[in-house]
Amino acid sequence: MLRRHHTWYLRLRVPADLRHIAGQYVVRSLKTGDRSLAQARAIGLASSFNGLWMDFRKKLAEQLKAYFDGESPKGEMVSFIREHKAEIEALPEDAKTAFSSWMDMVITRTLSERDDLKEERDQTYALTDMWKTARHQGVVEGMERAMSLLGNNLPRDVPPAPEKVAGPPECSEPWSNLVTRFHEDNPGQSGKTIESYGITFRQFADLIGDKPLNTITKQDVKSYADWLKDKPSKRGGTLGRDTIIRHLGEVKFFLKWCVQSGLIEDKGFADVQARARTQEEKKTRQEDRRRAFTETELTQIFNSPLFTGYKSDARRSVPGSCLTCITDFWFISVLAMSGARIGELTEAPAELYDLEGLLCLDLRQAGTKTQNSPRLVPVLPQLKSLGFLNYVDRQKRAGRMLMEPSQGAITAEGWSKRINRYLQDIGLTDNNLVAYSFRHSFRQMLRVSDLNMEIINKIFGHETGSVGAGYGANLSRAVAQQFIDKVKFPVFLGGLIDTQGGLL
Repeated sequence: MLRRHHTWYLRLRVPADLRHIAGQYVVRSLKTGDRSLAQARAIGLASSFNGLWMDFRKKLAEQLKAYFDGESPKGEMVSFIREHKAEIEALPEDAKTAFSSWMDMVITRTLSERDDLKEERDQTYALTDMWKTARHQGVVEGMERAMSLLGNNLPRDVPPAPEKVAGPPECSEPWSNLVTRFHEDNPGQSGKTIESYGITFRQFADLIGDKPLNTITKQDVKSYADWLKDKPSKRGGTLGRDTIIRHLGEVKFFLKWCVQSGLIEDKGFADVQARARTQEEKKTRQEDRRRAFTETELTQIFNSPLFTGYKSDARRSVPGSCLTCITDFWFISVLAMSGARIGELTEAPAELYDLEGLLCLDLRQAGTKTQNSPRLVPVLPQLKSLGFLNYVDRQKRAGRMLMEPSQGAITAEGWSKRINRYLQDIGLTDNNLVAYSFRHSFRQMLRVSDLNMEIINKIFGHETGSVGAGYGANLSRAVAQQFIDKVKFPVFLGGLIDTQGGLL
């Protein structure tokens, strides 16, 4: 489908073996500006075209081709028209136009074969009048009568073949002028998505310039794909394939929108693909390359400036005299001692669930929102010793979410990047160590705790729909007590214990 002047059109590509009759495309108005309604109408219209064309047009092509190859006499063409009268009447106007063009060619050929016969040339008037009637009124009977005279009559004057109807002119505006319209036609894009498109469009503009939309070629898109392939990554090396696919896909989706909107013809932009996966990318998925922290690395984290004294909020990885437990302190601590996902903590309420006297992190609603298993996770004694209960109470009284800083909420992706930067800044530079590594470490804590697998599934949680999903939402007090008794955080936190029950 393509859109032009707030109206949707259906453009069908004619099968290759029929294009010499009907041209390359057939375009029909869907008579609506509503995309959903247009899609429904397009399905029905496409289906009717398929049935009509695949049967009749193939027969017509064979009949006309046989005539021009000298394999079929004109009399058989007359019979063909009589036999398929109803089907010819049902053809769309552009198909009738194409058929008329072929009939013109038949007449022209007759002229060249019999131009030395004066008697037959004198009868041209009758045939021409009948032919014009057939063309202008679309009366199949007129065509039939005209064809019946081909054996005896010579046309005197052949009507000119109808010119091919030109499509709407392509857009010659600078392509960047269409970006705003593109986003307006895709209102479901998030702020993050629009920001990503902004980066992609700036890169594309730096490479090809602000050229007119109708001059963008498939090679321009290929050049951008090659540029992405060689672009250095901030983490070293070149961009990963997933990043390349995202940027290249945004350019191709924009150009697809331009084609569907009737602004340009499709030049095969979708054929351009990102580079193939490297051997390393083929070996493992990104999730598999992440690893758990060792005890030494966990000790390094909890002995870092954020936990022992930092310079300022902006320089929290630099040693200093600030001892206030900012939200980063609690985010890392809870990640390490609950196995929660970052998305779950950003959605978690600032209120603990009282399970018959045992306080639990309430990830039931957060797990549902993030498409993970809703569950309760008992608060470990080591986390309580840091003053976590007081922190939760302060957040609740301030009307904030569990991990919402006083300056305003941070997205899950924002927290992920923030924690990853902190790990790099304190010397944990292995690219396989990321914020998600805390969850891997917690999984190891559960495995060595001598808990059975059912309890581990209840506490750890699975993606919704997988085995074990939803177990933790029905956690019993007995199971919660087993977890508290058997699971021990492997790092000594004695130097961080909040003996006053407030801020360190």
